[in-house]
Amino acid sequence: MGENTQELADHGPCSHPRKLLGCSLFALFTLSLIYFIFYSSPSSSFASYANLFNQFKTQRSPKNACLSPHPQEWLQCDYSDGKWVWDASVTGPRYDSENCDMKSTEKCVVNGKPDKGYLHWRWQPAGCNLSALDPAAFLRLVRGKHLAFVGDSTARNQAEALVCQLSTVAQPETAHRYEERLGRKFWRWVFPAPHSVNVSTYWSPLLVRAEGHSEDYAMTQQAVILDALTEPWAADVAAMDVMVISAGHWFPRPAMYYEDGEVVGVYSRPDVANKTDIGYLGVYRKVIRRTLEHVVGATSSAAGGGEKLVAVATIAPAHFDSKYSWNHRDACSRTKPFEEAEAEVAAKDAEMRTVVLEEVAAAAAAAARTRRRRQRWGVRFEALDVTRMATMRPDGHPGPYLFAHSYDLRPVPETVANDCLHWCAPGLVDTFNDMLAKMIVAGAG
Repeated sequence: MGENTQELADHGPCSHPRKLLGCSLFALFTLSLIYFIFYSSPSSSFASYANLFNQFKTQRSPKNACLSPHPQEWLQCDYSDGKWVWDASVTGPRYDSENCDMKSTEKCVVNGKPDKGYLHWRWQPAGCNLSALDPAAFLRLVRGKHLAFVGDSTARNQAEALVCQLSTVAQPETAHRYEERLGRKFWRWVFPAPHSVNVSTYWSPLLVRAEGHSEDYAMTQQAVILDALTEPWAADVAAMDVMVISAGHWFPRPAMYYEDGEVVGVYSRPDVANKTDIGYLGVYRKVIRRTLEHVVGATSSAAGGGEKLVAVATIAPAHFDSKYSWNHRDACSRTKPFEEAEAEVAAKDAEMRTVVLEEVAAAAAAAARTRRRRQRWGVRFEALDVTRMATMRPDGHPGPYLFAHSYDLRPVPETVANDCLHWCAPGLVDTFNDMLAKMIVAGAG
């Protein structure tokens, strides 16, 4: 023992011929990493790093695979905490929504929203920076992968914004769509080779099966089956490499809840006097938990397992001004973000955000234990915490500008349909994708 210790002290750990090759490879990788970090251009550095690491990762033995799910960058910066700053360097929208495949009501530039300030505000996290997604680098990063956005129309809003931004460098094909009365329930865009990237949306506002208002807006309540996750997303989980879950706005609605074929409670249903009102928050937690458990089970049972990022978005609040009715032209007419002192997260939104953060943290801890036990990569859970940044942006909604050239040469009538829930694209919703890109890059490490 003493002789071996002295030999290492005199000659170093790379003096033995059998270790020389390993040390040489490590030195080569380190020098290459330094070059990419300090000398590559900002627009391509993160993709280059990811590609370099992937090449290195394929050469190492699975037995010695690193158990850390991602490097420290994502952990060291709280992207949810910050402020909106005016960015005069932004000279125009990120992409041309007019010629992009998205819901027409989100195309605020085309629809004639007069104030364009919503395009110039940039999210500045406290203590770090959030760079804008580079579409070419992003496509390289996710080459060959399936990105799925599951949940309500906020998930669809984010997916369509991402597809539109990626379309500035590569033209996608619409591979499959269902045209239904409520529309856009399942769409898939395919960016063909050399990208081979699929982006899908699965419209499932409660993640579990529901009948009533979510299927027929003329109805005022719904029946929610808590132990029946909806198809097709639940069946397609194993094929998803990146899964973004966004659901919340449909839960605080009158409902009757079923489990194992029995009514287990109601929410806001005074017409059902003999059933206990159990609220919606516990139901929301149960659905999120079951969704994440299903993802783990479906992924681990799939052939070969595989690595998957699951990002669960916290709720992005609506901004219907309480001083007006929902259909008043000024229901969401503010043209600037709230100041920090003005923007308090509503109690309901704060509670739902807490549910997501707690359930994601629990799922992430369980996944980390599984990785350590099985010595391989698996599911990585992250919270896409957008509640605070979205709360501060009452200016970012379409408002009454829902159709192309809505009010050209004429004033907006006092009573009009309003959208104070979804987000203009381009607009704030692109920041959600900037954060998602950071998550994916972190996973490449």
